[in-house]
Amino acid sequence: MRLLEYQGKELFEKYGIPIPLSRLVRSASDVSSALKRVGLPAVIKAQVLAGGRGKAGGVVVVSSEGQAEREAGRIMDLRIGGEKTSALLVERASTHTGEMYLSVTLDRSRRSFVLIATSSGGIEVESTKDQVLEPIPVSGLTKAAAESVADRLGLSGSSRDGFVNVAMSLERLVREEECELAEINPLATLPDGSLLALDSKVILDDNALFRHPEFSQLPPEDPLEGEAAKEGFAFVRLDGNIAVVGNGAGLVLSTLDLVADAGGKPACFLDLGGGSQQSRVEAALRLVKKLPSAERILVNIFGGITRTTDVAAGLKNVVNEGPTAPVYARISGAEEEEARKLLADTPVKLYSTAPEAVKAVVGLA
Repeated sequence: MRLLEYQGKELFEKYGIPIPLSRLVRSASDVSSALKRVGLPAVIKAQVLAGGRGKAGGVVVVSSEGQAEREAGRIMDLRIGGEKTSALLVERASTHTGEMYLSVTLDRSRRSFVLIATSSGGIEVESTKDQVLEPIPVSGLTKAAAESVADRLGLSGSSRDGFVNVAMSLERLVREEECELAEINPLATLPDGSLLALDSKVILDDNALFRHPEFSQLPPEDPLEGEAAKEGFAFVRLDGNIAVVGNGAGLVLSTLDLVADAGGKPACFLDLGGGSQQSRVEAALRLVKKLPSAERILVNIFGGITRTTDVAAGLKNVVNEGPTAPVYARISGAEEEEARKLLADTPVKLYSTAPEAVKAVVGLA
């Protein structure tokens, strides 16, 4: 479960990580009252989960109340990555002398958490040469390890002390709140050497949410994910343009890998689950049709306990309902021939193997 920026910053504040003074508003008309508390200049930020909000015009610095009201109205009307702005964070603008990147994340290959830091913020951390990576033992991040990271980044004085405190607080947050990721980008250095978390990215472990009832009060981070949860689907919105639908998490994950290896970019992960009935297939396809970024749909089904004729009938009904993105499907297993006959008079493109379907959907066929 990914949190919006303001939700992540609420957790930061809980763990003593310094954040800018801010107010959350749900409409442009409330910005003026927020500015009375925050002051000018201020930063107005769209609260969306999609990436690239800065480039899309979803983050702007304002210097007057009139400008703030105009920009707030514009941002509330934005769709960023197909996602409607749900709220605005009005935040005091900060004058800072430097930016860093800091995160604590689960490294599945190491089967442990790691702390990652760089002396440059606001960039793709994978592309920077000064990345510092510190594995975190099960017992937690030690002060000595945090100090070692600060030294490797070349920090000194109050910035070094502040970094050590923020790093240890961020690791404690991840451990106690059971997160998969907590990221500060950028972590700003102020003129007096103190640090300020200017942005947040926090992903909670869905499997641990039952131990954190306080998070059940959070509004759905993505309307489509909320709809998928009601239907019982495992659904994750991604940044690409090829919606990937399958039955079984392993099958869907391997399909995502095939798409990526072929040069494509998945728009979502949707796992129907085993034994999917026709109505379930129809609900999944209707949900995917609502995904604005999905220019093509890839369906990869292996019929074990799932009847492929149910899948085919569901596909046929949804396609016949009206305009939909092109559908590329590999349907294999029980009653496969009957399923193919059902789809013979539809625009659904059928393939015998997953690699063939992936090659076609990516545009390599």
